[in-house]
Amino acid sequence: MAYDSSKPAASGSLVSADIRENFRALKEDDIVEGVAAGGIVEGMLGAASVTQAKLKTSQGSVSTSPAANLTLPGGEYGFYPQVKSGASMTATIANGLTSASYVTNIHIIAGYTQQRYVTSSGEVFWIFILRDKITKDIISMYQAPDHPCFGNGGKPSVIPHPFGSYDPETQEIVVINPSEQEVTEMKRRCEKGEDEPDKDLLEIITEEYEIDENSAPKWPTKEVTVGLPKDRDWKRDPDDTKVTPIKKVIPRPKGVLVKKLRRK
Repeated sequence: MAYDSSKPAASGSLVSADIRENFRALKEDDIVEGVAAGGIVEGMLGAASVTQAKLKTSQGSVSTSPAANLTLPGGEYGFYPQVKSGASMTATIANGLTSASYVTNIHIIAGYTQQRYVTSSGEVFWIFILRDKITKDIISMYQAPDHPCFGNGGKPSVIPHPFGSYDPETQEIVVINPSEQEVTEMKRRCEKGEDEPDKDLLEIITEEYEIDENSAPKWPTKEVTVGLPKDRDWKRDPDDTKVTPIKKVIPRPKGVLVKKLRRK
């Protein structure tokens, strides 16, 4: 028997046989799965879908004014990156990069690069700012709901920041961990009308915010996701297999400044 939307009739009494038969038809079509004495335990989409309790996608971006090597958010879990620039832009995989660990790197000149990636985290939002030690001029930036080591080896001591061209003699790194409410507000300001492109979050930070030099927030000490299990066969795992992400406390790199943002 196929699914019959007219049973049980809304105006009549509930007939258990009709309910059971319709549920069986839905289950055969992979629309729902699972039943218990009290009724449906879990409604699920087909095998190709992923529930919120498992994996999701997030998006981050990097930017630079001079030429620089930058680690992309999401690393090996990332999709093909997108780029934009108000001037002539060059983007390559790497240029003069030295890295003992595999990283998803991009070398860009004066532009923005965003990347969507697969994750299961979002415990702490990360903004990294590379600037000149003397002038405080911003050189490069990174923003994502995951630390740069996520998908890039998962070792925060090996990938402590996203700046492959970092020179500790002349430059300094500022880390900002905005709250969920602050990120939501900044992202809202990124949205523009139908006749103009949306802004990147880093553009909003540059144009409408500034670093609060007098602030001194604490470095985040909670465990955050740094990678997904490497020993799983993704194609043969049962559809309802739960993903247990790898989590670590991110150590504070030596010399890194921790600040807050404030509206200009």
